[in-house]
Amino acid sequence: MVAAAQDVGDGRVEEVVKEGEEERRAEFCARCKEPLPLWASETPSDIDINFVRPAAAISGSSNNDLDTSMHTLPPSTPITYPISPVSDLIIHLPATTTTANGNTTVITHRYLVSSQILRVVSPVWRRHLDPTSPFRSLTTTLETISDRPHTLMTLYDDDPDTLLSVLNILHFSTSNIPITSINFGQLRSFAVLCDKYDCIHVLNPYSKVWLDEWAPVACEPGYEDWLFIAKVFGDGRNVKELERLLVEEAGSLSVCETYFLRCGRVVETGLMPEITLNKIMASRSKELTRQISIWRQFLQSFISENATKGCSNWDCVTLSYGNLIRSVEQSGLVKIFNLLEEWHGNIRDFEEKTGAIQLANGTRFHGYGWCPVENLNVGLRSKLGRPVDN
Repeated sequence: MVAAAQDVGDGRVEEVVKEGEEERRAEFCARCKEPLPLWASETPSDIDINFVRPAAAISGSSNNDLDTSMHTLPPSTPITYPISPVSDLIIHLPATTTTANGNTTVITHRYLVSSQILRVVSPVWRRHLDPTSPFRSLTTTLETISDRPHTLMTLYDDDPDTLLSVLNILHFSTSNIPITSINFGQLRSFAVLCDKYDCIHVLNPYSKVWLDEWAPVACEPGYEDWLFIAKVFGDGRNVKELERLLVEEAGSLSVCETYFLRCGRVVETGLMPEITLNKIMASRSKELTRQISIWRQFLQSFISENATKGCSNWDCVTLSYGNLIRSVEQSGLVKIFNLLEEWHGNIRDFEEKTGAIQLANGTRFHGYGWCPVENLNVGLRSKLGRPVDN
């Protein structure tokens, strides 16, 4: 290369250098896509869960050859609940349960109720039970109980105990209804059932007490389904606060988009309102993009433009450059800053990692109380501060 340079002269060498630089820049459409100076784009990041999108959820056994016939028990005797003394409808609800030794069995629940009451309280049930409805169920099975003909209506995927409680409330049999206290799982089940059959008003005499019990802890991990419960019951308490926390504490959606990790804990998204989930994920992505852009701009300027801005002490400058470069490499975020990887962890963990990146100054080298490099550090941290709206 040296001999070739001597043959063609200094002008040719300069031209070759410029062509190489142009080729490198042609790989990127704008400065924001250029690799950061001093760090190779292939620099590996740390092996860290934050750099990996959560895997798809496993549904069922992956061993298709496994014979499960020996683990499935025959259907048990149906459990019948005579809820209405003048019943004319049998609600048939099959439910699969797992015993303590791992066997599964189907338990059939039968609820003897009044079809007239169900038609009044629920437009969903009305469509299936009203003789004049075009959406009436095609099932016309009849069964005689106590010399009265009963129509049979089959429901699926409902919680048997929750359905029993709702039907008891509808038929004014409330002696076993929990009036003052209810666990969070039960509250969620009530919300699911009443939302499914559009009869949430049935719980009005009880729901306020239940919601008062759980609204204060809605922002704590494990209670993310409060977003669904609050929407169903029309209770706005702690909804915005929980949404803001999830923007900070939620990682990327899983590959199957059925869950995300909140500070290492799995949060299923099946009940989360779609518009709310999309809003949380969009806000999370926007904030991460904002912070990464600020870091990229800072590092580009500091390294390539000698942004020590007036510090004349070489020892101070050397310390600042070396400390910054080493800090960035130790953070494991080189590929993130080079836009070659995506941060799949939460914003708080990202801020913790970037917060450990140091920009030391050498005040002790030049003997006065404030170094110009510190102005850069203060300005960077100020820009990284999250807007109030977030």
